[in-house]
Amino acid sequence: MKAVYERRTVFFPLIAAVLPLLLCCGGDRRPSVLLVTIDTLRADRLGCYGAGRVKTPILDRLAREGVLFADCSSVIPETSPAHVSILSGLLPKDHGTRQNGVAVDTSVAMLPAILRRAGYVTAGFVSGFPLTSKFGFSTGFDLFDDHMVDGYTSHNGVIEGVERSAEKTTDSFLFWLRKVDRPFFAWVHYFDPHSAYAPPGPFRRMYYSGDERDLRNRSLENIPIPSYLMLNNVTDIDYPVALYEGEVSYTDHELGRLLDGLAGKGILDDMLIVVVGDHGESLTEHDYYFGHSRFLYEQSLHVPLLFRWPGVIPEGEIVEEPVSIIDVARALLDLLGRGDALPSAAPGIVPLIDGARRAPSPLFLERSVLAGPGMSAVRTGSWKLIHSPESGEELYDLAADPAESRNAVDTNPARAAALRALLDRWSAGLPGRSDILDEKTREMLKGLGYLN
Repeated sequence: MKAVYERRTVFFPLIAAVLPLLLCCGGDRRPSVLLVTIDTLRADRLGCYGAGRVKTPILDRLAREGVLFADCSSVIPETSPAHVSILSGLLPKDHGTRQNGVAVDTSVAMLPAILRRAGYVTAGFVSGFPLTSKFGFSTGFDLFDDHMVDGYTSHNGVIEGVERSAEKTTDSFLFWLRKVDRPFFAWVHYFDPHSAYAPPGPFRRMYYSGDERDLRNRSLENIPIPSYLMLNNVTDIDYPVALYEGEVSYTDHELGRLLDGLAGKGILDDMLIVVVGDHGESLTEHDYYFGHSRFLYEQSLHVPLLFRWPGVIPEGEIVEEPVSIIDVARALLDLLGRGDALPSAAPGIVPLIDGARRAPSPLFLERSVLAGPGMSAVRTGSWKLIHSPESGEELYDLAADPAESRNAVDTNPARAAALRALLDRWSAGLPGRSDILDEKTREMLKGLGYLN
């Protein structure tokens, strides 16, 4: 990755030495914790990940003031199962949520319940229908705000919201923040980069100045554009790409407003902040236009991961080792001195911040069964093997071919065979759909583009 700032070598204080100072007598000194998840956010659309034109000054600042993980992967490109993986540290196969629209297994240990038992006030503010209390995401929260008021769809003639804008979610968080007076764990989820792309105000034209309906432009000709994208009569393929980028900048702006609220309360520099994407978005790559669930290419998987905690973790560090969203929960708890709440023999990713290395281990990926059964992948180091019922096997060296344009199955059969053996053992017995969706859920998910 081409870094936009220079890596600095900084001493990383041992957590065991720092925590006694945070938990000493004379008041509750535990840090508050903010987990921000941004839906459908490609890492390569952030300045701190090398984006050229897309303006993300707030996320870039968090990266400068903390640690950036350059190679973080989702494990499933769909909102609900990816978020359970973020909150639990488990793969979808292990936590059981493998598609949108089904109930979370509330017996699975997740961050909100763990931190509430540790004495934190817990609050969740979500912005998309797949993460609502209907599916069990309110478990472990003292307050859970899932009031959807945007992106309307209809059910039996009743108009209902399926999402909420970043501005309204930020407003809800800031209203709650004024009243909380104890260390808290807050989860804020922004949905805006998800389709349909509709950034407000100046963000709508921030990256596009042409005529999106110019009949002389044929770049969208013969490309099937789903109706939920609301691109009627648009002829220029650059326009929806620009709208997506506008959504990213808009979300960054609203995150800045949220951080200003924390600064105004005097706690911004005393708390742990984690920002992670749940999955990415294919804009034009691999002839897959404006979606994320169908394939397991990097456009749908490579997401940002940032940690910031002034005085405890270093500033301006870039970790190049591959990590994934299932590392987030363990890392957050390790930093709080509570890593044993999610038992694991693995060392976690916190030591990587201080330059340690960990032995490569396979990362298994799967497609949501809503998008079609049977697609899975395995990655070890820079090599990834995808097994697809539609196109067979694909092998890529992401270091040499980050665009996944050269299938190396035939030219590297030994590597393909080794990865195939890993994937076969892991995928044996994977079930299909875990539940039958009710009529209302199907219609709401259809409004978000998950069902035809």
